[in-house]
Amino acid sequence: MLKLPPHSARILTAAVYLSIGTGPLSIPARAEESGDRLDFKYMYYWDRNQVWNHTPAFDYFHKLSPDWSLQWDQEFDAVSGASRRLGADLTGKLGDHGVDATSGASQRKSNGTPFANPWNDPAFDAVSGASKSELRHSENPSVTYSQGGRVYTGGFYFSDEPDYRSYSPSLALAHDFNERNTTLGAVLAWFFDDFHPGGAFADQGGAKQIQSLSISATQVLSPLALASLTLNGIHASGYLGHPYNPVILADGYAIEENVPRRKTSLALAGELVQGYRIGGLLGSLRLNARRYIDTWGMDSKDAELQWYQYFGEGTYLRLRARGYRQSQSGFARDQYQGDELYRSADIRYYPFSSLLLGAKIAAPLFDSWHENAWLPDRFDLSYDFGIRDTYGDRGTSQPYRHYQLFPSTENYTEGTFMLGLSFDL
Repeated sequence: MLKLPPHSARILTAAVYLSIGTGPLSIPARAEESGDRLDFKYMYYWDRNQVWNHTPAFDYFHKLSPDWSLQWDQEFDAVSGASRRLGADLTGKLGDHGVDATSGASQRKSNGTPFANPWNDPAFDAVSGASKSELRHSENPSVTYSQGGRVYTGGFYFSDEPDYRSYSPSLALAHDFNERNTTLGAVLAWFFDDFHPGGAFADQGGAKQIQSLSISATQVLSPLALASLTLNGIHASGYLGHPYNPVILADGYAIEENVPRRKTSLALAGELVQGYRIGGLLGSLRLNARRYIDTWGMDSKDAELQWYQYFGEGTYLRLRARGYRQSQSGFARDQYQGDELYRSADIRYYPFSSLLLGAKIAAPLFDSWHENAWLPDRFDLSYDFGIRDTYGDRGTSQPYRHYQLFPSTENYTEGTFMLGLSFDL
């Protein structure tokens, strides 16, 4: 039997937690927590499309008994961008299939000429007709039973925002075998979602269901190494579109997006973690790769390398680099004529490559604070920066095609700042 030193056990637990998890629920392969814990988090996100997102959140962990535990994850969002106005500088035309952005009805002038597009007014939000920002919240309570290398978790996820609501029950399990050197796990989640746009798009949207099944195997290779493999299948049906980016034809007329009502996807991910020691300090390298395909013709590949280095008890630095590339969906076109069965201007269905670079530092706080329940015991601070080879629309002679609100000679960029504080209760 392989004997794992304490730090290695922590790496093993974290690696399995990340590799098995999917959707709103993840499995910790070892229930190692010794007591109650409360984590506060704050995230700020921005991107080149004038999107920002402030997200305060907390995670509460409570031991009900030696075998049972309760966890509650709570998030609040103040966000612009999910319903940002369509093309701040767009001055195209609306044709017979267009909508009046005030009433949402299909209209045209009595002489048959199209309405001028009102979306060039920077104060106008084409989705709600009011403020560009909106509030969201999500809750994810779960109960876990852990005993003798077996972990069972049941959870329920709920999120709500002005134009979208989602419910998801989920069930996860993990079993240790081979003297606890092999872990097999599975996660099943079922989403019941409802997309109900407002304003100009009130007649679109609808319900959809998503079933997700993930199966994982993790093997300890040595006291400081492990490997894992995860297979994830997802089937979605119902309204799968995103109506806020209507297709602009070559002649400047706008028509509604239309995408298939069913999609099945399959992803295979592998991960290798190799630890090492420099003196008494532990470090590790983690490499993971993933391949994704779906019935819409999309194919993507990504790989990520992470480096962890401890500098003392509980103090570590993490650096990460992730590369991603995807093909376009089968119906994505550079230009539509208007008679296609399926069409979309959503950039998610077009080919692009991206690179994400990030750093994180975590450390315990002052020893004198540990006896005070009102003061945090640990903190972590991280920042991720991403760049994508998607050029902007602004400044081109063509109508907006993908609603990228930045210069046509520049790439899309985004950044995420995260601050976390942990309390031992």
